[in-house]
Amino acid sequence: MTSTTTPPAHDSRHFRDVLGRFPTGVAVVTALDESGTPVGMAVGSFGSVSLDPPLVEFMPARSSSTYPAIARAGRFCVSILGADQEDVCRTMATKGADKFAEIDWHPAPSGAPIIAGALAWIDCTTVQEHEAGDHLIVIGQVEQLSELRPTTPLVFFRGGYGGFSAPSLVAAPERDLIEPIRLAGLARHAMEQLAQEVRAEVIAVGDVAGHTVSLAVADSPGGDYVPTVVGYRTPFVFPVGSVFIAWDEAATDAWLPAAEPARGQGIAALDRVRRRGWAIAIGDVHYDQLERSVSRLFAHDEQASIATAMQRLDGGLFDLELERGATYDVRMLMAPVFGADGGVALGLMLRGFTQHLDSTEILAIADTLTATADEVSRAIGGGAHVPPPSRGGVEEVGRG
Repeated sequence: MTSTTTPPAHDSRHFRDVLGRFPTGVAVVTALDESGTPVGMAVGSFGSVSLDPPLVEFMPARSSSTYPAIARAGRFCVSILGADQEDVCRTMATKGADKFAEIDWHPAPSGAPIIAGALAWIDCTTVQEHEAGDHLIVIGQVEQLSELRPTTPLVFFRGGYGGFSAPSLVAAPERDLIEPIRLAGLARHAMEQLAQEVRAEVIAVGDVAGHTVSLAVADSPGGDYVPTVVGYRTPFVFPVGSVFIAWDEAATDAWLPAAEPARGQGIAALDRVRRRGWAIAIGDVHYDQLERSVSRLFAHDEQASIATAMQRLDGGLFDLELERGATYDVRMLMAPVFGADGGVALGLMLRGFTQHLDSTEILAIADTLTATADEVSRAIGGGAHVPPPSRGGVEEVGRG
C-alpha cells in the first residue's frame, strides 16, 4: 500500500531521488561546430535503440547551451567513459568553459572528437529528434564504432559518480541460453572462489547449437589479460571442445578430422581428456590470432577470421602428453561439469595465466580445477568425474 505521505510525482526532488536508484553509464557526446571547433557534453542518458538499423539515442536538456551546435553539425560521436575519467565528465558538464583545453582527443571518421582514454566510441549521423518535456530525444544512426580499452566504466548512481565492477558476470538470457545460463548461475560462487585461488580468469562454457558459448565469467584479482566477454560464440570444431566431445560418443566422429594422422591424434587426445578429467591448450601464433579475432567479434564481423584461425590451430597443442619437468605456455585448462543425465552440462575454463607453467604446476592447478568442477556437478545434480583405470605417465604424478 502506498503511504499517504509519499510526495507526488511532480515533486522534482523526489523524482530525482527515486530515479537515482537506477544506475546509468556516463558518456560524452561530441561534434565539430560550424567553425571546426570541438564541442561536447556529458550525458547519462545514452543507450542503444535498434540493431537493424543500428540506432542509439541520448537526451539533452532543452536548456543545453552545447546541444544546438551538435544539432547543427548533424553528426556526433559518443565516447563511453571509464571509472578513472570522472574529471573528464565534470569538465564536460561545465557550462561556459573551454572544455577541450586540457582534454586530449583524436578525430572520429566524422571528425568529431573521440575522448582519449575512453572505453569505446560510436560515430553517428543524427536521423531524428523528438520533444519530451524539458528534454529532447535524439536518435543517431551508427556509422562506425570501436572498443578501445577493457576496464571498469564510469557510473552515475544516487547523485554521485563511481565505477562498476563485479566478481562475476552472466550472459543475457537469449532463448537458447536460458537453461545453460541457469546452470552457470549455480556455479558462480564456486567460480569466484576458484578465480581467487588460482589467480586466473574462470569461464563457464556451454555447448549451444554447435558453438561454444561463454556463459559466465569470474575475473582474476589483478589479472593482466583482455577479459572474456559473456555471450561470445565460437564454432565447435576440432581441436576446440574436447571436454564436451570426450563424453559424447555420438558427436565424436563428426568432430574428429577425417584424415590421418590428425584423426589418430584427436582420438588419443580424447582418451587423455577422459583419463585426466581436464583439457589443455598450449599457445602458438595461430592461437593468438584466434583470441584476437574472438576479442573483436562484437565490434566487427569476425566470424570468417575466427573460422580461419581455428582451421590453422595445431591439434598437437591441444590435450598433449605432458613431459616431466617441461615448461608450457598454457592458454587454457578446462574441466567438465556433469549434469543429472551423466552428460557434460558445462565446461569450467581457466585462462589468463601470467607466466609459463611447468608440468607439476599444471597438475596442481588442474587438481584444483577438477575439484571445483566436481563441486559444481554435485550442485546441479550430477556426479564427480570418475577416470578410467590409470595407465601411468606424468599426468598421474602428484594426483591424489
